[in-house]
Amino acid sequence: MSYNKKIVQTNSYIEVYEYDKVIISENTKKINRRSKSKNFDELEQEEQLKRLHRISKTRQNAKWKVMRLIDTNFDSKTSFLTLTTKENIQNRDCFNKIFDKFIKRLNYKVFKTKKRLLKYLAVLEKQKRGAWHVHIILFDIPFIAHKELMKIWGLGGVWINKIDVDTKENRGRYVSKYFEKGIGQELVESYGKKSFYSSRNLKHPKEYKFISNETTENIIKHDELLYESEYLGKVYRKGKLVPNKIKYRKFKLNNSYGG
Repeated sequence: MSYNKKIVQTNSYIEVYEYDKVIISENTKKINRRSKSKNFDELEQEEQLKRLHRISKTRQNAKWKVMRLIDTNFDSKTSFLTLTTKENIQNRDCFNKIFDKFIKRLNYKVFKTKKRLLKYLAVLEKQKRGAWHVHIILFDIPFIAHKELMKIWGLGGVWINKIDVDTKENRGRYVSKYFEKGIGQELVESYGKKSFYSSRNLKHPKEYKFISNETTENIIKHDELLYESEYLGKVYRKGKLVPNKIKYRKFKLNNSYGG
């Protein structure tokens, strides 16, 4: 697919990207498989710099994806949950299995079925002592007493709060900031692993990519401009990365678009 314009629509805002040079999706750089399998300290300096660049880009993309998923799925029952362990569990895979079992038990408690109906976003994060813990956003979750959550988790601390944000177009940014440290940590210390986890039943933002020489003003002319910027990205041309000027605008979604 080729495009020079991209529109992303969540429940409360529209993002518009306009690229000076056409993006060709198939022209993506292949990552050296050998360097991917090595630990960071085993890499040559040039490979380290390349990996850090990829991590930085992946982290930013993950942050944007989380923000959009939050905004698209946010409701009056959305809650923020943090789970810690008494035991100093430093093995990531071990903690991940424990977390998955908790999700299954919580799902059964709420829905009385083994079918996965729970809607969530989660990121693992390391504490200073080296132990893993997890931050979870639960969507459309009914009230569950703290003592019940403690019983379902059964391994340590449980903190849960309803999420209250002043304006709906800020909710994704507000909530995702609590995920930023964990996302970055996951990418550096657990290279090749997921930067965050999410249930398969989440609604996803709408995305449109197309080629047009016309302005996108006709699409968003009735919406309130929230933010705009111009910056340089990169695009492949004949096997090389070249600068690509990008115009970005974010608009408050007009009710006429639905949501």
